[in-house]
Amino acid sequence: MGIAQSNAQTTSIVSQVNIALSGFGGDSSNASPAKLSTKDVLNAISVGDTNLSFGKAARLMVVVPADGGNPTFIVRETSGHANNDTDVSSFFSTDSSSAVGDKTRYQILSISFDNGAGTDFNVNGFTTEHRGKVTGHGTGTLPDETTSLNGSVLGTGDIDGTFAILKGTITASGAKVEVQ
Repeated sequence: MGIAQSNAQTTSIVSQVNIALSGFGGDSSNASPAKLSTKDVLNAISVGDTNLSFGKAARLMVVVPADGGNPTFIVRETSGHANNDTDVSSFFSTDSSSAVGDKTRYQILSISFDNGAGTDFNVNGFTTEHRGKVTGHGTGTLPDETTSLNGSVLGTGDIDGTFAILKGTITASGAKVEVQ
């Protein structure tokens, strides 16, 4: 008797994520400037027992199924024309309020990150989502998908174990259709 194997492919929208948070870290007796960028987050994922290491050109991406569903996060490294994607979803969580609007939607987005080794954040804020046509190489055009997202966020976190008050932006741009 043979065993059937399913390799179902999913059409997804893949966008590059940019994190730019800044603020102040410290305690009740002192405060000093603090920042957390996309590169800092990628470096934080590499800390500890993850056995992950990313090159300078690594990009943080969000992957959303075209037919709806929860986003996943990957780190993408490209060699030649080949993508090497590493799932890092276990470090992130997201939530959003009900959106208002059609082609331009407004919502409150919450996003959390925790590397389990002293760097984390939990921020939320007003987010503008633009929707429209998204295409990809050899995939055709999908007519009503998120093309970009821009959130002005604030919250708290820890940077290398030091408590921080943070504000800034989290964006997703460059949406492309991919079959995965």
